[in-house]
Amino acid sequence: MRLVQDRTYERVGEAKPKSADIRLVAATNRDLESEVAAGRFREDLLYRLNVIEVTVPPLRERQADVLTLAEHLLTQFAGQSHKGITGFTPTAREAIVRHRWPGNVRELRNALERSVLLCKGASIDVTDLPPSVSTPVVTSRVAVGGEVPIDALEIEHIRRVLASSSTLEDAARTLGIDASTLYRKRKKYGL
Repeated sequence: MRLVQDRTYERVGEAKPKSADIRLVAATNRDLESEVAAGRFREDLLYRLNVIEVTVPPLRERQADVLTLAEHLLTQFAGQSHKGITGFTPTAREAIVRHRWPGNVRELRNALERSVLLCKGASIDVTDLPPSVSTPVVTSRVAVGGEVPIDALEIEHIRRVLASSSTLEDAARTLGIDASTLYRKRKKYGL
């Protein structure tokens, strides 16, 4: 706390305080005021950290930014891989814009790095994208009580909860499962 407040600290075993010329940047996807109210985050630390607050909405709420960011990342990864990939095919563009990007920029980054590595041509095609991005989401209505496998019900329920949740943690909480369990189910079902 003293380091954050006064920019001074003491090494273990030393009595003389040292100063540090630092700028602290902290990030979270949680509402820290609620975390303080619930007793899961220190109020005094919140007020020391909260000098300038910048809120960055999730990628799914910034559809206009998805292609711009994708093109930037494509240029970066193509350069690193020494590949002459210049853009996306129309079907790849459509898949990139259509995907909800629940993993935000990290998911987009990983998807494009993979696509650049697998691409054989001059443009990223939909077949170069990960299946979670290239496969359109089927908005089927699964009838409860009909001749439907339990997996189909679970897939549809998880898909709907993910679509209506702002974060994966919120979705896991709504589903009543741990975030790591949700991660495994998403991987298993290709969501």
